[in-house]
Amino acid sequence: MTMGKQNITEDGLLAIDRIECTETLDATLAAFKAFISLYGFNSVAICQLVNPMLIDLDHPPIFITDWSDEWQEHWWSNDYMQHDPIIQFLLKSRKPFSWATAYQYASKFGKKILDDSHEHHFNDGIAFPITTGIGPMGCVSLGADEVPFDPQILAMIEIVSINCYMHIVKLKGGEQEYVMAKLSKRENEIMHYVAEGKTNWEISKILGLNEYTIKDYLKNVACKLNTVNRAHAVSTAIRNGLIIA
Repeated sequence: MTMGKQNITEDGLLAIDRIECTETLDATLAAFKAFISLYGFNSVAICQLVNPMLIDLDHPPIFITDWSDEWQEHWWSNDYMQHDPIIQFLLKSRKPFSWATAYQYASKFGKKILDDSHEHHFNDGIAFPITTGIGPMGCVSLGADEVPFDPQILAMIEIVSINCYMHIVKLKGGEQEYVMAKLSKRENEIMHYVAEGKTNWEISKILGLNEYTIKDYLKNVACKLNTVNRAHAVSTAIRNGLIIA
């Protein structure tokens, strides 16, 4: 799959706008799926990581998916949530990872879960951990026949995934994230380039600054926005109107 950088950025920012305009969970999922399908992903699961024994039935955790009823029934009835290698690896990683990576570190039973999933047309995929400081840790897990390991595509998908997750939290009445901080003119400028998928090196060349200076600016942005990574910073800045999507 070959697409220009500008198309990736435009697709992602348009998806964020469409997701933010949705008023139901079904509409949010549909808008998100329309975006990820452009890049070969054919299944999605969006969830909060909560111990099943501690679930509050009055305030159930997020678990939204387009899995078949058959696979959902099989997954829940066999207590796969406790042993799913993707969920287990999420507890160890704060960076996106492929299902294949999770498989390598899985227990025997965990590997059986992924092997079983192949019978339900889950061939490969990628998971995005979401740590926002609001409630339990979240996850967006996407399935595909073949994962497009283009770093710019995955970076934009991560940004859209975070926005989608946070919009779902909002729709479900979860605690909201209010950002009172303001970005400086230079921070704002840098964040616009980050949102376009540019690397620190590329931004440094555009602005005529040292690459380490760009890193320092981004550290300041992360502190101001209370964000944990690049994608989370972009997502938070867009959602709070600090940069223009």
